Amino acid sequence: MMRRGIMIFDVKDQKWKLWFGQQSYDTFEGMYFEIRIFNHYHRTSLGKEEGWFVTMEEDVSFDLRIFEVYKIRIISTELLTLFDDAPF
Repeated sequence: MMRRGIMIFDVKDQKWKLWFGQQSYDTFEGMYFEIRIFNHYHRTSLGKEEGWFVTMEEDVSFDLRIFEVYKIRIISTELLTLFDDAPF
């Protein structure tokens, strides 16, 4: 199932987080999702070198701006739930 949400940079943790309503999810390098640009979704993968970036279908990459909120779509099985008080 495809889910729609937003991607926001967490300044404290220095990484991107996905939000669907009140639930947040971690991101990781190599994660695949679709990002909305000019009312069209593009399949991308997330990467990090000196800063965070996404690479699109045609091997076009662009840096993510940490103060921007990005609309995204992702397959539910790609998500990692954040458990702050998990015993493991």
